[in-house]
Amino acid sequence: MTLAIDGPAGSGKSTVARRLAEKLNCLYLDSGAMYRTVTLHSIRTGVDWANVPELIRLVKSCKINFAENGKIALLDGEDVSDAIRTPEINSVVSDVSKIPELRQEIVKQQRRIGADISIVAEGRDVTTVVFPNADYKFFLTASVEARARRRFAELQAKGIDATLNGIQEEICDRDTKDCSREHSPLRTAEDAIVVNTTDMTIDQVVDFVLGRIRGL
Repeated sequence: MTLAIDGPAGSGKSTVARRLAEKLNCLYLDSGAMYRTVTLHSIRTGVDWANVPELIRLVKSCKINFAENGKIALLDGEDVSDAIRTPEINSVVSDVSKIPELRQEIVKQQRRIGADISIVAEGRDVTTVVFPNADYKFFLTASVEARARRRFAELQAKGIDATLNGIQEEICDRDTKDCSREHSPLRTAEDAIVVNTTDMTIDQVVDFVLGRIRGL
């Protein structure tokens, strides 16, 4: 089974996808984490993402995997789950992820992972590009204010310094980049079920999705 979930930053898709993967005993495939990992790798190695051939060489030479049913992102065996969630990565990952050649390489890896096992995949183009024939498709959304509050709370819990206004501006800028990029822009698949999570708890969203899957 392939369950695909798309949506903008802070819409709750990552947390919802993790919960669903646990309940359905599937692998959680965090496509965004893969782009974040490439971004982190390029920063660490000093590879300018404007140098596309060198960036693609870097991606092909590293291994991006998941452990603990998708809860942990691995870069060549190293747990980078926290390192890829910093404001530094947030500010540039959209610029990196919009590179067509890079997206093609990541899509290949995503499809390879989902070829032989049941997965819950989430990102910004998994319902439209990566898994267009997914068994179930959902698009999660929420107001900018709600999404900024969620991200602010998340960063505070990790001890990362940030401001609510700064996060809100960052989310608006990221939305613009994600929706306007030429290759695989963020959009709602025609056959996806749209869920506005602004006034919903995570448990409510998870129960809603499970209900639709089970035909309730």
